[in-house]
Amino acid sequence: MQLVDHGSLLERFWDMFIVDALIGNWDRHNGNWGFLYDDRCDEMILAPAYDCGSCLYPQADETIMKHVLTDRAQLNKRIYDIPLSAINVDGKKIRYFDFISSLQYEGCNEALKHILPRIDVEKIGAVIEQTPFISDLQKQFYMTILTERKACILDFSLAALEKKAKA
Repeated sequence: MQLVDHGSLLERFWDMFIVDALIGNWDRHNGNWGFLYDDRCDEMILAPAYDCGSCLYPQADETIMKHVLTDRAQLNKRIYDIPLSAINVDGKKIRYFDFISSLQYEGCNEALKHILPRIDVEKIGAVIEQTPFISDLQKQFYMTILTERKACILDFSLAALEKKAKA
């Protein structure tokens, strides 16, 4: 059986890290990676997505959602402070904003440049809007969280990376 090569694994790790920063996934640990096996050619590939159940603040009830949508400090807390990533640096879970905006990790920087242009907020909004069985409040909450996390973490970091490259 042909296993997934190290370079592909590393690239996928960083790509998913950027996506996890967007969706606020706090549970992407070593056991949360899926593989697809094709027995016809005895080949294994990484699953495009796997176990994203700990994203978009699944414990947020209507009271919390309303509070976040009406209180900028609460929204900022959910952009910059929580959730923390499952990734540890020096024994501490990291904040997505601090880690990505530090620009210290080349693989992360490359993933940011590669993934961010592919994030289409209008398409995401259309999917959310067409999702049955979620309330208008949930739709507004999800769109606000995704739009703000994209702008404040990913767009901010890419702008800093581009500025650094020009210096």
